[in-house]
Amino acid sequence: MPELITKLLPLLHVRDPATERDFYEVLGLRTTYEGPEYPDFLAVGNDLVEFGLSRRPGADPSMAGLTWQLGVSDLDAAIAACERAGFSFEVTVERPRPDWTYRVVKVRSPNGFDVHLEEHSDARL
Repeated sequence: MPELITKLLPLLHVRDPATERDFYEVLGLRTTYEGPEYPDFLAVGNDLVEFGLSRRPGADPSMAGLTWQLGVSDLDAAIAACERAGFSFEVTVERPRPDWTYRVVKVRSPNGFDVHLEEHSDARL
């Protein structure tokens, strides 16, 4: 059987899709859809990642039980982007075993989602 499911396209329910989009654009994603057909919806992404942002006035991300863990090609560039944007963030060092160490930037999106930016798993400190 050929692969039936070919892409994951999650939808985040947020109070303010525009501020959420702006947050992800700072991190290098772009608007992939915004149109009059769906005035309370837009999408962000790149060639590998895409997700929708749908307006829901009472959205509470703490109820979603979701943390975005996004792999990044250059964690130092991600840190610099967060600093330039004035985001509050934390950098942690993960050591799952003695020969494997990598860093994670933990930041919260404007609508309250926990976002973890993780170095590629083959990165070593």
